Amino acid sequence: MTKLRTAVIGATGYSGGELVALLSRHPEVELVALQGSAGRKEAVAFSSLHPSLRGKDGPACEALSLPTLAAHQPDFVFLATPNESSAELAPALVALGTRVIDLSGAFRLSGAQYAIPELLDDGEQAQLRSAKLIANPGCYATSVILALKPIAHRLHPTEAVVADCKSGASGAGKRSELGYSFTELANNFKAYATTGHRHEPEIRKAIGLAEERPFVFVPHLLPIPRGILSTLHVPLAIRCEVATLIDAYAEAYRGQPLVGVRSHGSLPELVDVVGTPRCEIGLQLMKGERRVLIVSVLDNLLKGAASQAVQNFNLACGLPMTVGLV
Repeated sequence: MTKLRTAVIGATGYSGGELVALLSRHPEVELVALQGSAGRKEAVAFSSLHPSLRGKDGPACEALSLPTLAAHQPDFVFLATPNESSAELAPALVALGTRVIDLSGAFRLSGAQYAIPELLDDGEQAQLRSAKLIANPGCYATSVILALKPIAHRLHPTEAVVADCKSGASGAGKRSELGYSFTELANNFKAYATTGHRHEPEIRKAIGLAEERPFVFVPHLLPIPRGILSTLHVPLAIRCEVATLIDAYAEAYRGQPLVGVRSHGSLPELVDVVGTPRCEIGLQLMKGERRVLIVSVLDNLLKGAASQAVQNFNLACGLPMTVGLV
């Protein structure tokens, strides 16, 4: 089988770097081009960009240039770029005849094939195989959607689901703002975007929550490099037994090796998933059997970004979703 010619724009960022590391080892991929985000001018050697991959052949990371990229004739381009950059780049790349997987939020609500791999039915997988532009889910959204989707039909119609979510600082990307400096983050912990976060509409759409349905999503910034832990307080419409809940999750993720469901009362921790492409979910049915506590953990740079993008790439190419990841 001829390897798929693949390029990454935004290769110098955190998620872009993880993508390069994964794709460089993917058995069906030939990395033909790496480019930085807008503003980066100089070329950077592959081994300098990713020292852990020294000795592995890879192209130098060039300045952002669509004509230069087009000359490499990629089959796929991954965009690990900010929303505003992806909004401009993706249509231009599709017009050049390449397929695009966008890790930003520019097209998650419209204009692209949105895909959480484990939740796609056969028809949606078929659509992914023909899609020109694929929108990778957000990191927070992935942790919440995977945790809620199996029991979405059991949610109370008027009581609010509360999503209390915490992320490591890499979720903000490589930013030089004071609030993301070591001195500000160390020994600190804070909530942010409490009046409306960009992931909330994405979560509502995927779960099927209308705008008027009560839903509270509060993100927090942890003083650690990476990882997301989402604690969900979920009111149910009617009482539910433990076995029914566990069966719902087991059925939803049967045959899905990158989503683990714990036994009742066993709640996952960040150390269980950081550095892996997995999401782990645990739940506890509370007294009265009308409320469920769910804890969902993942690595925001992998399952929340790069490795999930590789899953979508695999499915778009008709490959098993775990190729290059396990």
